[in-house]
Amino acid sequence: MKRIFILKSSEGRTAPDFSLKSLSAWRMDLIARCIIASFATPIGPRRDVILHIVLEGPPNPPVTVSIYGEKMEKMPLSEIEAAEIIYNALLGRANREVYIERKSFERTLLENYNHEIFYLHEFGEDIKNVKISGTSVFVLGDHKGIDEEGERILEKIGAKKVSLGRIPYLSSHCIIIVNHELDNRWEDGT
Repeated sequence: MKRIFILKSSEGRTAPDFSLKSLSAWRMDLIARCIIASFATPIGPRRDVILHIVLEGPPNPPVTVSIYGEKMEKMPLSEIEAAEIIYNALLGRANREVYIERKSFERTLLENYNHEIFYLHEFGEDIKNVKISGTSVFVLGDHKGIDEEGERILEKIGAKKVSLGRIPYLSSHCIIIVNHELDNRWEDGT
């Protein structure tokens, strides 16, 4: 079961001017953990995942970095390795699994409109009760969540609110929980 994650990063730098030794300054650590959570397995990178990271921080937003698991040759194992993917993309040195475009959160959503779109939200319907079939899109925010404008866009396109529980989890943990849930459904044939 293929899955697409869209991470709206309100502070993610849009230039390669952040330090790989101090990723927390612009919450690039959060982005790095989401990359690892999206693709990491004990046997190599997940091939069934696409991760779109919409960077909305300074100096020149928005920028969307897209990472395709089916094209990954090497899985990043540390936050620094994962952050290097973004850093190199912003330098114009993206590799075959990474694409970078100047596009907004709304445009990224609309380009995935042909799939069912789920907005991960504490007050949505429990994911265990939601029918998910085929390729699906899961939208989540960073440590600040999705802002009002982003929520209006999600509502306008008919994204369904889905909950992983009433406790707000870290973005990277949400990705792991969704991957786990979909892996179990795939194994069960549901």
